[in-house]
Amino acid sequence: MVTAFASMMRHETRTALVGIQGLSQLIRDGGLSADEIKTCADEIFGAAQKIDALIGQMFDLNRLETGQTSFRRTRIDVNSLVSEVVLRTRAGTRQLSIGLEQSSVPLFVSGDPDRLRQAIQNVFGFITGTATTGGHIAVAARPEDQHVVVSIGSNTLKIAQFDDWLYGRYDRYEQRPSAIVGAGLDLAIARAIIEMHSGRIDVTTTPREGSEFRLVIPAA
Repeated sequence: MVTAFASMMRHETRTALVGIQGLSQLIRDGGLSADEIKTCADEIFGAAQKIDALIGQMFDLNRLETGQTSFRRTRIDVNSLVSEVVLRTRAGTRQLSIGLEQSSVPLFVSGDPDRLRQAIQNVFGFITGTATTGGHIAVAARPEDQHVVVSIGSNTLKIAQFDDWLYGRYDRYEQRPSAIVGAGLDLAIARAIIEMHSGRIDVTTTPREGSEFRLVIPAA
């Protein structure tokens, strides 16, 4: 695990640092207009934020996997969480078609609402962030065999080896397709949170239909 994380960190931070160094050199050498300097500064700031977020993800995942994070348990309606995540994302993107299908009855589980919202957001964010412009994302929440299932599928995401992201194995990280390099630890954090709720994440991929994530949690 340490070697895998080191591989991911090396790739992610090296990419960001190369950009920071190059842009800083442009500013240092002079000759840029005020607008060009501002553009360089904005990109440097964005790269620094990316490194900071990645370090935060690593600490968060470590706390989740070692049981060092706080966990409050209450009754949660998953319908409400899913709707909140989808509506927020719809407001921020016009390039994707997002469909939402919800149960006609409340879908109650027992757990931490903030962490569960984070897990749904992480998976949804991974899919929206890697989807092709004009693609369709289908989200559904439904009861199934004494469980609550949240399914999030994309018709443009057809990469099969999701286990490496879900379990934080990044030994072959630099060989990834460029479409999902930079996804960080969001899926691994989501998997850890769902397991804290005695659930699991399943992924299926078909050649024509794309990929679908299923977050399966015991019903309250």
